[in-house]
Amino acid sequence: MAPTGIPSRKIGTPTTTPGDYALGLGQLPYIWIQPPDPSFDPLTFNFNSDLNKLNTDSALVTYSTSLDIKKFTRRGGKIIWYHGLSDPGPPVIGTIRYYNEMAQQNGGLGDAQKFSRLYLVPNMGHCSGGPATDRFDLLSPLVAWVEHGYEPDEIIASGTNFTSLPTTRSRPLCPYPEEARYIGPPPPGGDLGDAANYQCIKPPHHQILDGGERDRQR
Repeated sequence: MAPTGIPSRKIGTPTTTPGDYALGLGQLPYIWIQPPDPSFDPLTFNFNSDLNKLNTDSALVTYSTSLDIKKFTRRGGKIIWYHGLSDPGPPVIGTIRYYNEMAQQNGGLGDAQKFSRLYLVPNMGHCSGGPATDRFDLLSPLVAWVEHGYEPDEIIASGTNFTSLPTTRSRPLCPYPEEARYIGPPPPGGDLGDAANYQCIKPPHHQILDGGERDRQR
């Protein structure tokens, strides 16, 4: 959910079907039944008699959620993930959970951040959109990291899809688990739309532990 309500991708519009409807119809015959049957009509699926046709394991899903990324890290790979906090499709909580579990499998958050970063975008929908600062460049920081060893930190994002002032805004996107906090002059004098008035901080409630911290608590 975003402040603007349920996106049309989920409920459609007065003249269009939900976007997820077409997406699901296209996937079911190829991915979610076994064996794949391109001629299968998903609208005829019968929950009383067709459940045995469903695939119990899909490589497209299983491989993408594997925590075993040793081949990637051993060759010096770097990766940046991002996810809109108001994504109506894949839930952001799944990405956060994956990143936390992946970090625990790789020596803790500190070690995981040597090759990975996760950026969460407030109010952003699926890949973009929503009343959010959804315009940003993650490719340049990734190239600088891979080719020159510059670890990415906060990344400035902008957006104009707001119904309240200021309608044009910039914000720092912070590497998880850090979050943006306003540190500028108090309103009305401070500019809430200027990224320079924000700072990335680690929230006190964050629970993930690095390898050393886990050892100290045993």
